[in-house]
Amino acid sequence: MRGAAHLPAAAEPRSPDAQRLLHVDLVERRLTHHAFDALASLARPGDAWVLNDAATLPASLAGTVGERSVELRLAGRRASGRWRAILFGEGSWRDDTDARPPPPALAPGDGIDLGAGLSAVVTAVDARAARLLEVRFEPAGDAFWRALYALGRPIQYRYLRRALTLGELQTAFAARPWAVELPSAGRPLTAARVAALRAAGAEVHTLTHAAGPSATGDATLDARLPLPERYELSEATARAVGDALDAGRRVVAVGTSVTRALEGAVRRHGRLRPGVDETDLRIGPTTERRVVDALLTGAHDPSSSHHALLRAFAPAELLRRALGESRRRGYLAHELGDSWFLA
Repeated sequence: MRGAAHLPAAAEPRSPDAQRLLHVDLVERRLTHHAFDALASLARPGDAWVLNDAATLPASLAGTVGERSVELRLAGRRASGRWRAILFGEGSWRDDTDARPPPPALAPGDGIDLGAGLSAVVTAVDARAARLLEVRFEPAGDAFWRALYALGRPIQYRYLRRALTLGELQTAFAARPWAVELPSAGRPLTAARVAALRAAGAEVHTLTHAAGPSATGDATLDARLPLPERYELSEATARAVGDALDAGRRVVAVGTSVTRALEGAVRRHGRLRPGVDETDLRIGPTTERRVVDALLTGAHDPSSSHHALLRAFAPAELLRRALGESRRRGYLAHELGDSWFLA
């Protein structure tokens, strides 16, 4: 992607009503521009569309280690009930994460005071990135969840003029609180637009994927994104997607998180096995897709892991053209911008 134009970010979140859509035709190698409401016209009867119904957590916690102020950002819950978390030094969401001072070095057994009786105890430190921790929270159980929603704030984006509320960072179909950042591809899919997909003959199904952090403040750790992430595939969705594959119908993923969950499940188990699991699959230009035929995603810059995933769908030249067209047409990138449909 050398030389590709970067896309501007939104100063204000793009309203779902104002969302723009670029159709990247993977067969004809053609680009067409639409208002987002045209998405249903690009659906086919029999398509199996899969949405990520994870709700967004208040995943940013202010705390202290000794006399130092820190920020602890959740990065996903483990099967053990412990959490991956990323520690940041002093600063706020207005500061560039890469420019904030490094956090204090911690070791297993050290604690982070998060206020109001909540603390995080370090249980492990990543061998390659000292700010990537595994922690357990005290108190645990229901008391932890009450404290998290009382003390936590949603992870913010410094390119915006204002902080967003947790409610602004949810999709219309959000269910269980698993995602540490908004599964943003589904944000413009209002209830009316989902109904329009169904009216066009598409099936709409859901899975839950714990979408992880987009930045860590550490270039080496950023290069490892996305980190392993938990997902749950229901029997109904596994059966519906399997039926679509058997019948030669299109499987459409709404978001890179859905793509990782479906493709990761098949690689790990040889099939779409229902249940809770974790995927560490990183998708790129050499990845052979076994499940997903088409993808609805945000307009991502070429430096991101999300954009690297697009190389599994489209050649570099077509993506370069898409970036150039998006730039010329004023598309907005990142979590709260416009959309691409690769199909």
